[in-house]
Amino acid sequence: MRVWTGSTISGIGDEITLLALPWLVLQLTHSPFQLGIVASLQHLPFLLFTLIAGVYADRWDRRRIMLGADLLRFASLATIPIAALFGVLTIVQIYVIAFLAGTGRVWFEVAHYALLPGIVEPDQLVDANSKFQVTDGVSVFFGPSIGGLIIKLAGAANAIAVDAVSFLVSAAAIFTLPSLRAAQSPEERGWRAQLLGGLRYLVQQRPIFENALALMAMLFFMTMVDAVFVFYAQHELHLDAALTGIVLAAAGVGPIIFGSLAPRIRRRLRTGQVLVVAAILSGPLLAILDLAVLVPKPLAIALAGASMAVSFGMAALWNVATLSYRQAVIPGHLMSRVNSSLRFIAWGTMPIAAFVGGLLSQTIGVRWLIAISAAGLVVVAAALATFSEIRRL
Repeated sequence: MRVWTGSTISGIGDEITLLALPWLVLQLTHSPFQLGIVASLQHLPFLLFTLIAGVYADRWDRRRIMLGADLLRFASLATIPIAALFGVLTIVQIYVIAFLAGTGRVWFEVAHYALLPGIVEPDQLVDANSKFQVTDGVSVFFGPSIGGLIIKLAGAANAIAVDAVSFLVSAAAIFTLPSLRAAQSPEERGWRAQLLGGLRYLVQQRPIFENALALMAMLFFMTMVDAVFVFYAQHELHLDAALTGIVLAAAGVGPIIFGSLAPRIRRRLRTGQVLVVAAILSGPLLAILDLAVLVPKPLAIALAGASMAVSFGMAALWNVATLSYRQAVIPGHLMSRVNSSLRFIAWGTMPIAAFVGGLLSQTIGVRWLIAISAAGLVVVAAALATFSEIRRL
């Protein structure tokens, strides 16, 4: 409950920054290309630090890792409202903070995803993971709407200050936890051998390896659009900060509904069926964003919001199914390293995707970018449904 509480509070703050930071970048630069650079720097730590974070999360106290990561994110984000107050905020400072905040996120999440098998029983994993997905939905629902209102009333820099404080509250909740070390020490000696041990296990387990590859491809196309979504909302839907926050908040409805239904759905459908359905729907749901620009603004807001709600709901089902499967089959002393290896493969292309998304939005336009990404997701889903071992889980 303490982990869940801290995750909820910091999650709401994260979603505020998800809107406020791009809004601030556009205020400073008016450039979707700069949005892509900032998003790329936020995701770059997944490529640089995920594997080594997995090694040390299996060796160190995971509580201390999460605590340090929250304090790093608090300290870095808090510099934005301070710099803005004195009129010295620059895009270079935002570059640095985006990278530091992303680094904190990598270490926090690698440790966080390995916690549940140590604090709940194996038959509670699906229910526990579904609770975290519902929490993510609540964060997405409240965070952007609160952030949009704060941006409108007090400015984007002050909205980011709220996120900074949320990490401090999360750190306080984590500080009260006992030691959360892995129950069994790694079998390999030395960090290189331990790193390779996690990668080796992932590659040898075909369903987990295919999960990593499928997620890598899907995240690449989704991240290209996510990186410039605020620009799309401003320039294609012509929304202010408050309305953009409402559209982003609608995305939270999906995880709240589908995350709460996940245990029931998992009892009726196999893991593979859940994953294939989620993949098949991803492309058409993204394409709805291109249709939204063709209709009057109230309907456009409804279409974009519905698209994001169902998309995030499908993502919640995907996460519950895959996390629960991995947590059930991966040995405890390998948990952090295998999960970090998967995230290295799956999330490692996200900095490239964010950069490409910003570049394509600047050159060919955000609507063509959405069309290309939706088509790419359709191809990935077809491959997953036809050739993968995942569909048989």
